Amino acid sequence: ITSETYILLTTRGVPVDVDGLPRLLDSDAGYIGVIGSKRRWDTCAKLLAERGMPQEKIARVVSPMGLELNAETPEEIAVSMLAEIIMLRRGGSGEVMAHAPEIRKQA
Repeated sequence: ITSETYILLTTRGVPVDVDGLPRLLDSDAGYIGVIGSKRRWDTCAKLLAERGMPQEKIARVVSPMGLELNAETPEEIAVSMLAEIIMLRRGGSGEVMAHAPEIRKQA
């Protein structure tokens, strides 16, 4: 795991997240995202803090992850998450391309 590594934690429960995240947070990963709602992440973050995880490490986690697309289906949610990763890797803005000033300048 390097600073170029993007990790997406997609478990089905807070207990699994809380058990797995300490090792990930001690890594050099450049991105650690956890799938789920803000409420789920708040619960997870609270439990990590109660177990002694420093706040600066907890703050590394991106959750909920993904771009706001009003995604509903699993496929749409996956596209939203991967779109965020691509945006971060490539330095994108997340704007609609037709409205992005940099794209218009290149035309």
